[in-house]
This record gives sequence, C-alpha cells and structure tokens, in this order.
Amino acid sequence: MNRGARRQAVFVDADERDLFVALLAELPERFRVRVHAYALMPNHYHLMVESTTGELSRAMRHLGGEYSRRLNVLRGWDGPVFRGRFRNRVVGSEAYWQHLLLYVHLNPVRAGLATLDGPAWTSHRAYLDPATRPAWLCTDELLALCGGAAGYAELVRAEHAGLRPRPAGFDPKRLWAPDPTGAVAGWGGRFAGPTLAEALKDVSEVTGVAVEDVLASKRGRGGNPVKWLAAWWMTRKCAMGNGAVGAVLGASHPMLSKWVARFEARRHDSPEWSAWVAALESRQKTVNG
Repeated sequence: MNRGARRQAVFVDADERDLFVALLAELPERFRVRVHAYALMPNHYHLMVESTTGELSRAMRHLGGEYSRRLNVLRGWDGPVFRGRFRNRVVGSEAYWQHLLLYVHLNPVRAGLATLDGPAWTSHRAYLDPATRPAWLCTDELLALCGGAAGYAELVRAEHAGLRPRPAGFDPKRLWAPDPTGAVAGWGGRFAGPTLAEALKDVSEVTGVAVEDVLASKRGRGGNPVKWLAAWWMTRKCAMGNGAVGAVLGASHPMLSKWVARFEARRHDSPEWSAWVAALESRQKTVNG
C-alpha cells in the first residue's frame, strides 16, 4: 500500500482511478507479477500482489512513478505524489490471504464511500461475477479458497456484519503480523516467494562468509561490506518490507537504507563487490528462467 504525500488525495475522479487501474494492468506482462486484488481510496491504495521472481520493487516503482508523473501533468503539480516507498509484507497463511481479500474489498464500504453491493474502485465485482474479470486480474486461487463466487459473497457479508473471527494475531492497523525470517512457517503456499533466510544463504555462499559473520556488526570506518551486500540483496530479492529485513540484520529502517545506499554507491568500484553482484544476479536469472 501507499499513501498520498501530506495525506493529499491521489484519486479524485474517475479519470484518475481509470489511469491507475490501466497502469496496474500493465504490471503482469511487464514485470511478471500477479495482481490478485486492489482497492483505491481517496488518499491511498491497497494491492494484493504476488511476485516469485524478485521484481516486485521494480513493478511498484514503475506503478508509483508513472502514475505520479501523469498526475502531475493532469493537475499542474510539481513534486512527489506519494509519501515514499510503498509498504509491503509477505502474507504467511491461507487464512490471512483470504481475510486480507475481504479487508481490502470492504475498505471503501467501511469508509462510507460505497455500499456493500457495489464497492467502488475495487476488484470486488470481478470476484462476485468472474465473467467480468479482466484478463490481467488473478482471481482463481482466492475464489477457490472462498468456495467460489457464491462462497465469496457470503464471506463478504459475514465479514461486514462482524460475524467472522479474525485470524490469530491479526492486527487491524498493520493488517497482518510479519514473520521476521520470511519463512512462512507451516504453509508451503505459492505466495511465499523467496525468503529472507534463502537470500541470506545466497550471500553466504557467494562471498564465502559464514552466516553468523554476515550478521556480525563491525565497528570502524570500513564497516561490514558483506552485511551491506546482504541488505541490498535481501531487499531486492524478497517481497519484504524494510522492517522485516532490518529485524533479521539487526538494523533500523534508516540504517538499513544507509547500508543499501553505501553498497549501491561503491559496488562498481570494487572488482570483488562487482563479482558478488554478478553471482547473485546469475542465481536470480537461473531461478526465474
């Protein structure tokens, strides 16, 4: 999800919402992501997106950047439209995945912007009537979880009436509790994607540095460049927010950003660092291919 800068409205009329949805429709083919659901609110949006190829950040950067550019032209603005980088979490169970679908689609209803029968500017209608589903929207997996379109409609009504229990540990402010390791314990579902543990193992194998030494903090000017590499690779490979990556590496959000920036700025100056990057990217291409 992402919010408008200074909480300003980013979707005012039908033209702006149509523009965002049209850009969203480009992502599956262009970045190999799967869009499962969306909801557009006046000053923010929610998306349920699946990426197992490590291209989520590129896809979201394109979506936000292109929409911002075009909206600035339409409104005569100059400057950022969204608050900053999008916020994302890996969903760790089928129960959360199903509950999140209902939460996303009921957003405009609970905000008083739409009725239960016609939530505006969400993918709700495509779930009620699969015949209306656009080709780029993936509904099959979630409809199967819900028991088809009729089962989905019943779940939406029950959720709206407060008759469904929330999944254990559900936090309505954060929507779901992130797993710091990204391991998605107890569920081998397709939505998990690469985990932080797998990304950390990649770094260890490519650099020849033991995992415990990758995680070690080194004082002094040189710092721990392998840890910077880990921060760069984990945020690039995994569909995880900086909070989850920072929890594994023992870094605050600002510190994690600083490590990534340092590595990006200096990686081309060191043959060793360049070789690390080439080896990691080769692994990604092998997996994706």
